[in-house]
Amino acid sequence: MEQKPFFDHFKELNQRIILSIVVLVSAFVLFYINYTDIYNLLTNPLVEAGYTKADLVAFTIYEGFQVKISNTLLVSFIGTFPITFLIIANFVKPAINDLKSSTYVIYLISFLFLFYSGLFAAYQTFPIGIKFLLQFNESEIILRTQNYFQLVSRISLIFGISFQTPLVIYFLIKKNIIKLSLFTNNRKEVFIFVLIFSAILTPTGDPITLFIFTIPLYLLIELVVYLNSRN
Repeated sequence: MEQKPFFDHFKELNQRIILSIVVLVSAFVLFYINYTDIYNLLTNPLVEAGYTKADLVAFTIYEGFQVKISNTLLVSFIGTFPITFLIIANFVKPAINDLKSSTYVIYLISFLFLFYSGLFAAYQTFPIGIKFLLQFNESEIILRTQNYFQLVSRISLIFGISFQTPLVIYFLIKKNIIKLSLFTNNRKEVFIFVLIFSAILTPTGDPITLFIFTIPLYLLIELVVYLNSRN
């Protein structure tokens, strides 16, 4: 009888995982059918940088199919992320006894807002980064299809996930795991740390992407410090 709760939780988790997969697969089918719109969306930064979709070159006969699958999967994951996150979060919530319902909702909204803010920042940054990097190439550039979309995926996910850092810091301060004074008394060091953190994560390495990544992230951390200092 003592093991029954464990198996009940395991069964519920299994059901939620299956539901998440069903949602993801359903979105995948929908986006796959409408792939032209996805392709236009993902190649728009390239067009803004002065190139055309025809400049993308496939090196193998199956590269186009691989790219189509990976792009559709990426957009399906991003599109269904709020649903999947809610499914999993509602499973975890009962284990957090001291978390009020109102606070829980605020955390959920903040998490999703920061994730999509990161994606938006990445989408706005990408064409600027492309223009900056390509100006250093004097020879003709061959833009491989697979490499381009892999870079788009990496930048999007890195921005989306990294923008959760302020929320994690807020939670750690609220739980007294780290002290607020660590940030209020060491602002210069915190900024340098964020700068190094951003430099490690940004795959292009160009200063423009680094700047656009660092500044919003640091300002969000400052906002978190301000909110905690008021409580």
